[in-house]
Amino acid sequence: MPIKKNIKQRDPSAIRKMFDGIAPTYDLLNRLISFGLDSKWRKRAVNFFREKYNGNFLDIAAGSGDVSIELSRLQPDSIIATDFSMNMLLECKKKINRHDKNNIIHCATVDALKLPFRSEIFDGTIVAFGIRNFEDRLLSLKEMYRVLRWNGISVILELTHPRSPIISTLYSFHAKILLPMIGRIISRHDSAYSYLPHSIESFPNQNEFLELMRQAGFTDLKAYPLTFGAATIFVGKKITEE
Repeated sequence: MPIKKNIKQRDPSAIRKMFDGIAPTYDLLNRLISFGLDSKWRKRAVNFFREKYNGNFLDIAAGSGDVSIELSRLQPDSIIATDFSMNMLLECKKKINRHDKNNIIHCATVDALKLPFRSEIFDGTIVAFGIRNFEDRLLSLKEMYRVLRWNGISVILELTHPRSPIISTLYSFHAKILLPMIGRIISRHDSAYSYLPHSIESFPNQNEFLELMRQAGFTDLKAYPLTFGAATIFVGKKITEE
């Protein structure tokens, strides 16, 4: 099925509508597209904040709240879980209630390109499986950099296209053929499961995305491919200039 043009171009209103539509089945979507590895990947991403134990964290494009729940292992002072989809935030709040984390995790509807927070107030920011959908990735990275305290850390976990030819072929078959077919049966939202493979293929390669982070101001940049490159963790810091 062809991808709707407005979603393909990362139109914010179309993407918000898409995520509102798939919110009830979002967790299942993550399991399917990641071969069940998304939970392991999140744990790896959150581990980069170990030195920020008891800190303040911002979870951008928080979805159903899995990253925020994982961040709570660090005994943080606070976590703000944000998303621009109201239905996703409702799912997030349900999960926070089930895990009894209401006193630590607070939900807010937020535009990732214009964060409504003061500068230099978070010890860490994270986006998991979301930045590929942002209309302006560089602007979102600049906003993350702005709200970080000095020596703060930003972590980006994103689905990426495997570089190995064999793994890439298998992944493409899974993403382009099996996933849309299963997705239509589960959620009945055709465009979402067709859009996702395209969004992964069109995401910048490792060096290009690290360059975007550098342009946003981050230093000490690192990239960590996961599972043959099916996902990548990007890490940048806001280090005080000497």
